[in-house]
Amino acid sequence: MTIDLSDPAARNRLIERIGPDGYNRLHAEQMARSTVAIVNGHAIRKVQSRFGKLYQVGTTGAAFNAFEAAKTFASKKKGTSNAPGNRAQV
Repeated sequence: MTIDLSDPAARNRLIERIGPDGYNRLHAEQMARSTVAIVNGHAIRKVQSRFGKLYQVGTTGAAFNAFEAAKTFASKKKGTSNAPGNRAQV
């Protein structure tokens, strides 16, 4: 099952249907499936956006259309964001 993280109403309906623990499990599974690399503590994830497929760098707010650009950005950015063990939960 894929969670549409960009739709708050869909997330809320899913949480009501399967509960917080089930949602957290599905969310963690989806994050693991979409993570293509971890660079300098930043999980780089392949995401679909209104701009097409992008590589999102953790929770930095940055995304790139080229994987190499995402890796370069993450390698220069200090700190960690959404690396394993640092996942958002309900």
